[in-house]
Amino acid sequence: MDPLFGSLQGDALLLGLMLIRVSAMVVTAPVLSSRSIPMRVKAAIGIALVLSVLPMTSAQTTAVPADGFQYLLLAGKEVIVGATIGLIAQMLFAAVQMAGAFIDLSAGFAMASALDPVNSTNMTVLGRTYNLIATTVFVTIGGHLMLLKGLLASFTLISPTAMPRFEVFVQGVASTSAGVFVIALQLAAPLMAALLITDVALGIMSRAAPQMNVFATGLPIKIGIGLVGSAFLMSAFVAYFTHQADIMIETLSAVLTGAR
Repeated sequence: MDPLFGSLQGDALLLGLMLIRVSAMVVTAPVLSSRSIPMRVKAAIGIALVLSVLPMTSAQTTAVPADGFQYLLLAGKEVIVGATIGLIAQMLFAAVQMAGAFIDLSAGFAMASALDPVNSTNMTVLGRTYNLIATTVFVTIGGHLMLLKGLLASFTLISPTAMPRFEVFVQGVASTSAGVFVIALQLAAPLMAALLITDVALGIMSRAAPQMNVFATGLPIKIGIGLVGSAFLMSAFVAYFTHQADIMIETLSAVLTGAR
């Protein structure tokens, strides 16, 4: 028998646990979970990652229990670990989409929401635009590679046969999700303030000239402010998103380190 095949056969149970963690992370993580990436490519990437760290993980891991119930418990744990890594990263993109939705609601773009075929969700115009820009920046700064590096490091920090501290995962996801609304407001605040001032000005004009059609006059103005303001603030958006991506990676590292 080929030595490599014999080694893989002996580590089949461990290989299965590792693939479950990778699959859970790929399903929930930004960029990697995109439907634009074929499933065969995702599967190939996952298998290649697992095989690259399998020898090292096997040397540091105790024997995988052959009992079916214990193995199912470990498999469930692997789903939680992988999903936690992906969800912490996904929260940042949820904040970006929320910021775009806030601006669209104030500018009048909310009426033009449409189905995003990549994420299979209804997204507004600026929400989708901001999400695409955030994805481009995330890939440019190597965020997807940092996620994969964190995933590989998790096999050393949290062995597939060990039970981690689940309360650390819960606290990490909860604290990250709590900051989604704050990040969204910080991203959308400048344009929301400008649009609020515009609404106040239009209200004053409608009182001064009741015969004026405020809706027909104000909608193009607010759309223009939303588009021009987004263009002017794009550099600040990229800088802020990059800063928050660094914080997200630090949070993920702290969660994985604290859960072991």
